[in-house]
Amino acid sequence: MKQTINTKRLTMMAIATAILLIQNFVPFLGNLPLPPLNPTIIHITVIVFTFLLGTRDGMIIGAIWGIIRMIRAFAMPASPLDPLIWTNPMIAVLPRLLIGLTVGVTYQWLRKKWPDARSLRISAFLGSLTNTVFVMLFIYVFFTEDIAYLMNIQMDNIVYGLLAIVVTSGIPEAIIAAIIAPIVVKPLKKIY
Repeated sequence: MKQTINTKRLTMMAIATAILLIQNFVPFLGNLPLPPLNPTIIHITVIVFTFLLGTRDGMIIGAIWGIIRMIRAFAMPASPLDPLIWTNPMIAVLPRLLIGLTVGVTYQWLRKKWPDARSLRISAFLGSLTNTVFVMLFIYVFFTEDIAYLMNIQMDNIVYGLLAIVVTSGIPEAIIAAIIAPIVVKPLKKIY
């Protein structure tokens, strides 16, 4: 029985990795082109697989996404900021890993108190927001001067610029995750 469980787990991890690769390298499959924003939906994959496989595997899948993002920053940067920001593992990997941790721990705690659907929505929202907040925090910590120069804003205003990104991109991404992840997870939980 243990071998069947491990085979199933490895298969699900491989599927998650394949989906992440496709979302990262095929245009418009990992982002929603909604001008002037370009919100990502890749984090929803990490959230869904965390709900299905658990916290540890969700953290691994998040780390895989971060590593893929680092590779993409080296191989095919989308902007001049990509090689600067996304090649730093603290920015590319750690926030993605924390998605799995946040979603897994929050979901396990909330489902003891609330209905499953509400627990899924809140956990997905918080997991998504965790990614955005930590990416912005680490950008601020490591690249304040560089970002201020490249965005042509004064150092005193960099916090406001990063907070604007959290509000205009991070919160909509979290709302989208809170809507989509439970819709995807519910039927998958029945078969997995």
